[in-house]
Amino acid sequence: MGKLVFGGVLLLVAFFLMLARAGASGGKNSGLLRAFALFFATVSLFFILGALVVVVEPGQVGVKHAFGTVSGQPLLPGIHMVAPWSSVERYSTREEQYPNNQEEPEEIAALSSEQMGMTVDAGLRWQINPADAPRIFTEIGTEEQIHSLVLNAIRKGVRDGMVRFSINDISKRTEIAQVMGSLVDSTLITQPRGGGEPFRIATVTAFFLRDLQPPAQVVAAINAKIAQELQIQTERHRVEVARLQSEQQKLLNQTLTAEALTKQYLEVLHDMKGSSNLVVLVPTEGGMPLLDLAKLRQNLQ
Repeated sequence: MGKLVFGGVLLLVAFFLMLARAGASGGKNSGLLRAFALFFATVSLFFILGALVVVVEPGQVGVKHAFGTVSGQPLLPGIHMVAPWSSVERYSTREEQYPNNQEEPEEIAALSSEQMGMTVDAGLRWQINPADAPRIFTEIGTEEQIHSLVLNAIRKGVRDGMVRFSINDISKRTEIAQVMGSLVDSTLITQPRGGGEPFRIATVTAFFLRDLQPPAQVVAAINAKIAQELQIQTERHRVEVARLQSEQQKLLNQTLTAEALTKQYLEVLHDMKGSSNLVVLVPTEGGMPLLDLAKLRQNLQ
């Protein structure tokens, strides 16, 4: 509308300049007035044309509205001719993400089914339907208000989803994320104030359960339980090793008899009969030990 008014003002100036030229006696002043009149007229036409033509960029949708009425036909990407007194509200139809690079992730406080406090960090990807843009403008407002509504839907979906699970279910992250994402998606369906069919503000394309933290005392109890189980396993292993060593010693005591030692001794003598070393047999009360004179000479040298 501002462009149209400004263009009209410039066109009026050009008109008065042409009147002044007509009343001039001619000469150099007449030509100068004509040049200024043509200049202002040309500029005014550009502004008036700019007020009539609206360009909707790719990845956007426009909503035309004027004097309290909203057009039900969305403006898709391209060039459109609109009434000069109309305004166009633009929305992004690309996939949006929460949190984005400029936003700090929010840690949402939620309760489990046992009413124990949990801390949830969630992420979301969502997208609006271009066909619903006129209803979104009428019922919700600007794109910034849509972002605020999506954030409230995330908070509600996370809290309503967490209360369906026990503190013992925190390892079921995929299942919890699916429930939360479904609840957020259903929250984005709204009922128009003036009646009519419900419509969807946005559609959840992906939900991410980025972090899920139980209360500090629960974490401490879980860590203590894990440490206790590890200690029990260590003790069981130590007892098992001691038992095996005891059984091995018992078996050794049972098999290591004098007859077995004598048999092993005779087998060694049998294997050494072809040896070139000089071996001396020294009889003792405990048996017949062997004395290797070759190694003995090496040690004495």
